[in-house]
Amino acid sequence: MKKLLVPIDGSPCAERALAQALADLQRAPGGTLHLLNVQAPLVQPWPSRLVSPEMIADERREEGQKLLAPLQALAAEAGVPCTLHVRIGQPAEQIAACVADSGCDAVVMGTRGMGAVAGLMLGSVATRVVHAVQVPVTLVK
Repeated sequence: MKKLLVPIDGSPCAERALAQALADLQRAPGGTLHLLNVQAPLVQPWPSRLVSPEMIADERREEGQKLLAPLQALAAEAGVPCTLHVRIGQPAEQIAACVADSGCDAVVMGTRGMGAVAGLMLGSVATRVVHAVQVPVTLVK
């Protein structure tokens, strides 16, 4: 059974990667889609006493869930089982950790995300993921 991880950041490249992964899983039934959103790490030490780091982390996880929920519905419409993951931290590290924790067979991701330097060559997150994981990585433009 094939398990594909698709990191989602809301970028057009991520949307195209999702479409590619769904098409791959529809051609080979029995697989599972894992969607991951990585939220920016919390600032340490936390400067406010009014809002705890846990409250901010919960808010970020909720934002990630809101981004992923419509995509889970899209996977359901395509007949592909889907699991959602939201993590907080550095994207490449969290993608590699999610691959390991979920037992994914491959990563399908966009070449450029929503970062400030998204237009520069191959995205830095994609480059780091290629080097960090031990599974095949398909990059989608």
